[in-house]
Amino acid sequence: MKNTKILSIALLSSVLLSSCIKEAYHDSYLPADKKQEIASKDPDKVFSADEQNIYFYFQQYVLQDMSHCYFGQKGFDFLSSLMGNDMCLTGDFAMSFYHYLCDYRGADFVATANRYSEYYKHIALSCSILDSMPDDDNPAVLRYRAVALTERGYAYWMLTNLYQYAYYVGADDTKWGKGKVYDHSQLPCVPLVTEKPEHQGDQPRATLDAIYEQLLSDLEEAYEIFEKIGMIRTESPTDIDGCVAATYLYRAYMVKHEWEKAAKYAQVVMDNVPILTTKDQIMQGFSDITLPDVVFGCDITPDNSTLYMSYFSQMDAYGKGYGGIGVWRVGFKPFVDKIADNDIRLNWFCNHKRSADNLLPDTTVPADVPYQSVKFVGAGRKAVKALKEGERSPENWHLGDYIYLRSEEAWFTKAEALAHANDLNGARDVLRGVMSSRVPDYYCPVSDKAGIIEEINFQKRVEFWGEGIEFIDNRRLNIPVDRLDATWGAANNNHYEPGKIRLEQEADNFLYQIPTREMETNTALGPNDQNGSKDDKEEGAE
Repeated sequence: MKNTKILSIALLSSVLLSSCIKEAYHDSYLPADKKQEIASKDPDKVFSADEQNIYFYFQQYVLQDMSHCYFGQKGFDFLSSLMGNDMCLTGDFAMSFYHYLCDYRGADFVATANRYSEYYKHIALSCSILDSMPDDDNPAVLRYRAVALTERGYAYWMLTNLYQYAYYVGADDTKWGKGKVYDHSQLPCVPLVTEKPEHQGDQPRATLDAIYEQLLSDLEEAYEIFEKIGMIRTESPTDIDGCVAATYLYRAYMVKHEWEKAAKYAQVVMDNVPILTTKDQIMQGFSDITLPDVVFGCDITPDNSTLYMSYFSQMDAYGKGYGGIGVWRVGFKPFVDKIADNDIRLNWFCNHKRSADNLLPDTTVPADVPYQSVKFVGAGRKAVKALKEGERSPENWHLGDYIYLRSEEAWFTKAEALAHANDLNGARDVLRGVMSSRVPDYYCPVSDKAGIIEEINFQKRVEFWGEGIEFIDNRRLNIPVDRLDATWGAANNNHYEPGKIRLEQEADNFLYQIPTREMETNTALGPNDQNGSKDDKEEGAE
């Protein structure tokens, strides 16, 4: 429930220590110089456990086992999708209802504690590795360094999306307006913690610019190392490699309007990871890391799976989790209706253009609600097609793999970066390259800059519905959350009535507060350091 206080976590001191700053140093049981000595001879002995924890926290970080919403990166993906325009709730489901209302930012709320602790736990693991890193050109040692740097860059980038406004809000020459004049780079973000001695102990909130400087430095160095040791792309999508680092780099550079660099790193992924090209692949259910477009993911097995606290429990209409028994995930009607009739992705939603009978695809079972999403299928589409008449749920519906990053994002990113840089023909060509396998004979229907960027954004929203991308793009592009009948018409608006709101991206609703626990235990923070305690917007920004 929304009024669950962070202070109730106090009993779980083994999980959340006195502050996340201090947590970044509690894992070292041997002096750093001793660990460096051992690591130079046998790096796996020193670093392998921390690396496994990195992957574990991506999959299943849990601060407190009191809600089935919080389970690592995929938990963020579905909860942040509820904070946009394109996913609807159909009722008052307490588990994720306040995310849907964009009303869960308070310092005492579970959401702020979970996210803050999750990303600082990633930072703690990366610092533990980097602090013990020997000065060694051994590729095995360098690989661990690159993995740790990528993890820390990722964590800081995620924190920037929640604890401060975007570096630049909006972009010039777009439908949504604004641009570099709306510069928040000098506003306080989160404490900066690294393995450097000057960053050990309690730290004040660093500026957004300082956080970006650190995360970009981390990710650039990581990419250079992966390139040096021949790990731009590994054989397994479960590995953090150069393409993973490149993805977080192009995301960060898009926020900073560094279009050339964003396009550069998007091209790295485009050159190394194919996209989905067939209907069977696009309709599989996004639950198999052997799909060709997976840049980074997790192989879910009976040994590491959870049941109701999982992505497919939340998102799979066919399963026996929340998404199949009442907490339905639904596409916004005007958004779905805008998808082209011959777009394969239209089949991700139960709608009148797809089928008059409104059945769950590949079954004889009626959809629970109009526009119900059937994009995510934990057991995979083949398992659904094998069901007997009248059956709805395949076995092992909860064992779908987790896909964190997909290569199609790089194509949409490069197309948008080219458009911002005024290479409009190049932008249309790249967009056509990814869309031609979704819509036969696709062409970009507009030729002006603002129109092309809007078209790229729309097609990207379709492609990544439910995967958390809409939220981060809304933040940087200044796209408002607008679910009002006045905009869409009551007959077309299938958002649940309390969720019919309009919010600008600089609204306080999107600016998480620093958790109470951190404010109380971090001696470098005072009452005026809290988001919302004073005017959060920089005066006289230029």
